[in-house]
Amino acid sequence: MPIGLLRRMPLGLRLAVLITLLMVLGMGVTSVTILVKQNEVRYKQIQDFGAALSMQLAASAVEPVFTNDQVALDVMTANFVKLPRIYGARILDKRGKILAQSGTRAFVTALPKNDGGLASILQTPPEVVAFSSPISFRGARAGAAEINIETSEHSRSYSNTLRVLLVTCALVTLMAVVVAWFISRYISRPITELLAATARFGSGDNELQSNTVERRGDELGQLMSAINEMGQGLLQKNQVESLLGRFLAKDVADQVLSQLDTVSIGGERVVATVLFADIVGFTTMSEQMSPEEVAEFLNEYYGYFTQCSRFYFGTVDKFIGDCAMVVFGAPKSDPEHYFHAICCAILIQKLIERLNELRVAAGKAAVMVRIGVNSGEMLAGVMGDKDRMEYTVVGDSVNLASRLCGESSGGQVIIEDAMYQQLAQDKKIVASSYKSIRLRGKALPSAIYTVEDVASEYRMPMEALIEDVIGDRSAA
Repeated sequence: MPIGLLRRMPLGLRLAVLITLLMVLGMGVTSVTILVKQNEVRYKQIQDFGAALSMQLAASAVEPVFTNDQVALDVMTANFVKLPRIYGARILDKRGKILAQSGTRAFVTALPKNDGGLASILQTPPEVVAFSSPISFRGARAGAAEINIETSEHSRSYSNTLRVLLVTCALVTLMAVVVAWFISRYISRPITELLAATARFGSGDNELQSNTVERRGDELGQLMSAINEMGQGLLQKNQVESLLGRFLAKDVADQVLSQLDTVSIGGERVVATVLFADIVGFTTMSEQMSPEEVAEFLNEYYGYFTQCSRFYFGTVDKFIGDCAMVVFGAPKSDPEHYFHAICCAILIQKLIERLNELRVAAGKAAVMVRIGVNSGEMLAGVMGDKDRMEYTVVGDSVNLASRLCGESSGGQVIIEDAMYQQLAQDKKIVASSYKSIRLRGKALPSAIYTVEDVASEYRMPMEALIEDVIGDRSAA
């Protein structure tokens, strides 16, 4: 069997084939050994039997040969061939002349041997073996006695033995296949379970492993226990990753997980956009609520802020009381971060308007949100100390976004002059001058603008998302 084919076989079938081959090889070696020994015994028996009979004929023929008693020689050879398995007998003088002969005419010629023994084999059925023994008296040799012995009975015994061995080998081979299959199944079954377990690891199904580990005391049992522990470890890792994804934005969580061994305090300078969304008058509203109602209210609006930011590739940096801080362009780069931040702000305000319609219809007070957006250079990275870290952005641009949020009123989106000039060139937004404020580090007041809407071609996706959110809220 080619080695390559054997390697491509399943482990169970490979074990079955190898075990079967070993058992068949063992039976073959045993059978050949038995046959060789049987054949040696067969020829030894034929040699001993023929040598004894030829020596007996030679001993009986001593006196008739020396006295030239032809009648006695004829009677002797005639009576000798009547013995079982004697195919022929003859007496020769010392010159090789036949003095008396009885039996087959196709006599096997044999050279005289002093000790009597196997001379030759007639290769025509029935199988005949010739033996020769010298006729001598007191050192004087007068001739030789030869006999032909039929060995078909010995051959039949050898054939029967061969047939029994072949049948036995066939039965043992069949039994070997069955036994090898069960043995291979027993050995490969836990390995198959391990393969299935590792396949389930890839699909995230690690919790089932505690129920599938077989209690074994051998190396496979130790391996299965180790795999089970690894599965539990992977389960805990997945749980930690899932939990981390709830505390951090997905992009931030992925970045932290990819740098577990090298995460350090610090950051890199990026050009990004920051949005601050604050619920107006929340302190007054919360005075009329229980702590549970406050938490439920905040969680609801946090969810709205998160949905809107994700829709425009933003990352919720943190929730600060009733305020949400959203970053665009970090940690994941976004060439349109400034415009996406404005779209997100408009989407939040439009969504709040639709939600207020529902709240007013239900007899509840309307909720107003003020938003400040600013774009510029900032430092993005892990901040804190070795015991407490968080991913965030810091810098004057971030502080300005927070201040713009404070300058706005409910329902407004406020941006600074530099950002307005950049967006106004592309005619993607509808904005109007709001007022001038004095910024730190600048001698002259800076103009700020209120963004009323985005260009009409960008409104359709917003409306679709608002309908989805309202539909989900109504279904809940």
